[in-house]
Amino acid sequence: MKSILSRFVVLIAMQLQACSQPNAANPALAMRYPETIGGPCENCEAIYESPLPFKELPSIDTLPDFYEAGPKLHISGTVYQPDGRTPARDVVLYVYHTDQRGLYPHTSKSKGFAKIHGDLRGWVKTGADGRYAFFTLVPASYPNSNNPKHLHPIIMEADKGFYWIDEFVFGDDPLLPAAEKNRTAPRGGDGVLHPVFKEGMLRAHRNIVLGLNVPGYPAAKTTALQSGLAIGDACPAFDPLHLSGADIGKTACPMCKYGFGQGILLWFNQNNIEKLDYLAVRLEKEMLLRGEKNFRVFLVYMNPAWQSNSSKAEAMLQEKIREWCRRQSLKNVAVVWVPSPVDAETCGVFQINPAAQNTVFVYKKRQVTAKWIDVAYDEAFMQQVLQHFPKKT
Repeated sequence: MKSILSRFVVLIAMQLQACSQPNAANPALAMRYPETIGGPCENCEAIYESPLPFKELPSIDTLPDFYEAGPKLHISGTVYQPDGRTPARDVVLYVYHTDQRGLYPHTSKSKGFAKIHGDLRGWVKTGADGRYAFFTLVPASYPNSNNPKHLHPIIMEADKGFYWIDEFVFGDDPLLPAAEKNRTAPRGGDGVLHPVFKEGMLRAHRNIVLGLNVPGYPAAKTTALQSGLAIGDACPAFDPLHLSGADIGKTACPMCKYGFGQGILLWFNQNNIEKLDYLAVRLEKEMLLRGEKNFRVFLVYMNPAWQSNSSKAEAMLQEKIREWCRRQSLKNVAVVWVPSPVDAETCGVFQINPAAQNTVFVYKKRQVTAKWIDVAYDEAFMQQVLQHFPKKT
């Protein structure tokens, strides 16, 4: 009995060691793998044990357990540069997780960090489109614990080294604390998965933003125009007048009513609303295809001529925009009106720069997950937007 108990204690200790991220590193390893960003990353040098040279890694990997018994899982997404919109190529993602017993399985033939992380691990490298994917089984929680099931990810950027980001966790896991479901500053972006059963397996999506909320991550040196909340920030309440959409004729807060889902907020500071003809029609079509909970659209007209507007002129301009909405057949897309590009209670709370012609946010559960500034209203931009939204199931 004592021998069995001792082995169990050692086993649990190994699980905790495999799970831990920030701890004191071995001094010898610290010399070989300096921790320059993100803080301590215990055993993260396991990323170098890739079975293939990094330059030969594919963007898709299948972990060893995929063909065993258990709930099959496909995870995919796009890795973005720190701007949250440019796909990042040549980024290595290393993942590992427990088996169906909640253990990090290894054998006498396991080598290196597989003795700690187990044999259920994989490596992928993004291509020019920034995309990655891997197939595996849904891991189990640690035995006799309240620890939610999870997958560990480690990122490697060629010019910056490795660092850990938030674990992949599952939104429907009863062991996942509410605080973990709604992190205000997730490392690398939101790691909460919401799998959907499709084509014989669970499928989930997670986009990753390099350096997002990672301590010590080097700031990009740029003189580009800045505008809007940062990725990861919470979208505040504001009360625009709705000129089309579900709340037409009302003053209603988009975030208060619809922020629980996913959507796009496009703030535009241009007199010529006809520039949005094509994009508005495409957005209306996608709302119908994907469903309002998955894809809600707000086009925020910031009244560029506010300094010369009288109340009568303002009313005439609003009617002109309503007529434009009717011509575009906008029944779902909400075109909303705010008083001016420098209005403190609307543009101000979203930190909109009046020098920008447009500032575009993708939000999920009221949190900014992507952002663009001064975009062209064309199909290329539309495709960038759609990468952030699931299709209607």
